[in-house]
Amino acid sequence: MRAMNLDELRAMSLDELETLYEKAPMGPEPSGCTRGVVLRYLATVPWVRALDWLMFEAPPFGVDFDTRTWWFFHPRFRLGRFLASVGPSRWRETRAMRLNYRASQLPEPVRVFLYDEIKPIGDGLCLGIGGVNRERGEGEHFFFALKSIP
Repeated sequence: MRAMNLDELRAMSLDELETLYEKAPMGPEPSGCTRGVVLRYLATVPWVRALDWLMFEAPPFGVDFDTRTWWFFHPRFRLGRFLASVGPSRWRETRAMRLNYRASQLPEPVRVFLYDEIKPIGDGLCLGIGGVNRERGEGEHFFFALKSIP
């Protein structure tokens, strides 16, 4: 599979993102700091979509793979420490990097509620599904990209 870039991901339809997420081979484990971009929302109720917009489109966000944390507004504002493991996706028929937040210092109800998946698909580029700790059809909320930043 050829290397993708962020502009190509932004131009993809929801069906194209679904296919890419399921079919793309797992790239090498990402490292360094990345900036996130919400690509497409999945079928969620309006209040969930509004909350996701407030958390992931209104502010800049990203992931620091070296410290295993999410950041919001600026990479120095880290929170949401995660543990990563590669294995079967909870939401799609593929392998993914599964992020759980048990190691985080967030309040326990938040830690057990959060769950995301990421698939490295190219040099410094990941495709992810953001959501919560629920089964397929309920837990996944949106596709997002992570792009390495200098």
